Amino acid sequence: MKRFILAAVSLLLGISAHAAIYNILDYGAVADGRQLATRAIQSAIDACGTAGGGVVYVPAGDYLVGTINLRSNVEFRFETGARLIATTDLTQYTRHSKELDGVFYTEDCHNVSITGNGTIFGQGMEFMEADHPKRILGDVLNYIRQGADFRKLDGGVGDGPLNPKDRFHQMIVFSNCTDVRLSDFTCIDAPYWTFVIVHCDRVKVHALTIDNNLLIPNSDGLDIISSSNVDVSDCHFSCGDDAIVLAGYAEHFGDPGFRGIRRPSQNINVSNCILRSRSSAIRIGGWDQNPMSNYNFSNIVIYDSNCGINMTVRDSGGLDNVCFSNIRIETRLHSGDWWGNGEPIKTSAMRGVPDNPVGMIRNIHFTNVTASAENSMVIYSSDESAIENLTFTNFEFRMRTGAWEERAGGNFDLRPNIVQGKELFESEIPAIYIEHARNVYFNQGVISWDRSCTFRPYHTHAIEAVRVDNLHISDTKAESSPSNPRLPLLKTRECTHVDAEFDR
Repeated sequence: MKRFILAAVSLLLGISAHAAIYNILDYGAVADGRQLATRAIQSAIDACGTAGGGVVYVPAGDYLVGTINLRSNVEFRFETGARLIATTDLTQYTRHSKELDGVFYTEDCHNVSITGNGTIFGQGMEFMEADHPKRILGDVLNYIRQGADFRKLDGGVGDGPLNPKDRFHQMIVFSNCTDVRLSDFTCIDAPYWTFVIVHCDRVKVHALTIDNNLLIPNSDGLDIISSSNVDVSDCHFSCGDDAIVLAGYAEHFGDPGFRGIRRPSQNINVSNCILRSRSSAIRIGGWDQNPMSNYNFSNIVIYDSNCGINMTVRDSGGLDNVCFSNIRIETRLHSGDWWGNGEPIKTSAMRGVPDNPVGMIRNIHFTNVTASAENSMVIYSSDESAIENLTFTNFEFRMRTGAWEERAGGNFDLRPNIVQGKELFESEIPAIYIEHARNVYFNQGVISWDRSCTFRPYHTHAIEAVRVDNLHISDTKAESSPSNPRLPLLKTRECTHVDAEFDR
């Protein structure tokens, strides 16, 4: 009978009957969601790893856990209805760096995976001050159009974010691993980043769902850092912070998993995903010491987000060769201290650390991109760096206004950086703003303004370009803001080699 049951379970899991299966119930795990199951689950993983590998099987039920460590050649497989619940007892989490690890911490492993139709519940709201939204404070208010009234709430918490209490950090960490596979399960309410894949090689992420509470700060979805040869497909992420991050950090403020390894971030494909974010749906770069290159994004839907696509260079690691195709973007202004201010696409290179040189952004290509947004598309570089070789082919950018225009509109948000007056600051709002770039091409596009909306005097041109060398616009239909219909479609200042042909 026992052999029959084992064979039946193997058939249900879709694995060979010869694979070793380690049921966590056999190691003492109790599926009541109240008794800690960490030790029992770890015992099953250790037994599986010591025997050379196999499947650690998690039957339906609730399991309360602290930090779990996977091992090489182990597949951690959820049965439908299985759920890991992150304990609120912070003493149950290990520490590999300054900050606490989360539910999974896995390092230096090969051929390791988490699969199956289960759930990891981070209990993120238990680590928040539920009635206290974060506010923007300090000198930055001196540069904002609305001053201290910027994103001001009349009551409640609005779009968040809330103030966090003590919490564990990255909920699921894979550090310096090879051949990692993540598929089919759901993560809910991480109190900090949901995943970090850092210093890894050969990773496949498929059909994951992340549904974080949108009021939780720093609750990123999937962060792929200083890793290479990664495929992400068919995922749905809704996050209080960035939904997908590709970056080249060697270190990150004492967070778990970062080990100072100098390794490029390269060869990453993201396809067929649906994304929502209170910050950036897709964020590339930040404080990167490692170079970033060869990223492809295709068939992506971005909705109800603060910023759509955000490419930033703030340290020595540059960004090269990125392609976006078949992208649909919808952004709006939000309340609260989130980075971003309704931009559909934002690309910026400027100082973020005091000493290191600033890397470059170059060879960025957009094809078949549609955006509906409440702020400009912004391309900005300081004198210390450059943005070069950007192309937009078959595009449509539509400007509109919304509920937060009076208290948040008319500003650009280029945070994070350390340039005074260039973090969050007042600006006129064309549909597209470009400053300090080379070789920028727009072809076969439409730039329009939603006539059902009310635009302000600061809504201006179709395109404004400052210190751009080699700007080409062709086969593009455009209009200036309805609030300033007599303004030229293109405003230039200190530009060279400009060739613009608009179809009105």
